[in-house]
Amino acid sequence: MKRLFTICIILGGLSPSWTQGIQGNVTLSGATIVVTGHCVTLTWTASQGAISYNTYRGTVSGGPYVRLASGTLNPTYADSQVTHGQTFYYVVTAVNGNSESGYSNEASALIP
Repeated sequence: MKRLFTICIILGGLSPSWTQGIQGNVTLSGATIVVTGHCVTLTWTASQGAISYNTYRGTVSGGPYVRLASGTLNPTYADSQVTHGQTFYYVVTAVNGNSESGYSNEASALIP
C-alpha cells in the first residue's frame, strides 16, 4: 500500500502540466516582418496558453533553425544580428512551463 501511494503522488504532480498545455502551435498568420536597415522586427498573434515564446532563425527555408531568443514575454522580437543581402527564415514556438509547441509556420525576410 505504501508503494501505491507514492506512485499516485508522483503521477499527480505531472498532471497539471498536461491540463495547462499549449493550444496548438503558434501561427504567424497575424505576423508582420519589418526590415529597417540592419534590423528585422517580427510580430505575431499571441497563442492561447503561452506564457512566453522562443524565436528561431535559419538561413535555409525549412531549417535547420537556431534559437535566437527564449522566454520572450510579448509576441514580438527584433533581430539586429542580420547581414546585407541575406534571406533569413524565422519560426516561433510557444512555451508554457516545460512544454514547448512545435514550430510555427515560417516567415522570411530579405535584408537589403
